Amino acid sequence: MSEATESTAGPKLVAVAKTIKDLDDLVRLVVAGLIAAKPWQRQLAARLGEVDRLLQMLRLTIAMEKPDTEIAAAALDVAAACRRTAACLAGSRATNPALQAVALVSDLGERLRTAFSSVL
Repeated sequence: MSEATESTAGPKLVAVAKTIKDLDDLVRLVVAGLIAAKPWQRQLAARLGEVDRLLQMLRLTIAMEKPDTEIAAAALDVAAACRRTAACLAGSRATNPALQAVALVSDLGERLRTAFSSVL
């Protein structure tokens, strides 16, 4: 890889890594704060569990140095799970902080999808 390519890809890859870490931290914090006493809380916990599982798959795909297409597909899976998580609370009786946290999860998923599409 040439120095010019490395210098332009470096900041983008750092942004991707930060987005993955932020999303992982947010998902873990929201799950830890859920009581799971109400149906929307149980559903949210299940959806966030799916996001967490897919984030781990994305990290493994990157660590195993899989082809770019597999990495991009894993990132798209994470972004889709984040969108599904936000959609599952639409019209529910979820609290405002929970809705805001899920909106942030959805936003980070979209950033991840955008970042991987621009990197790969």
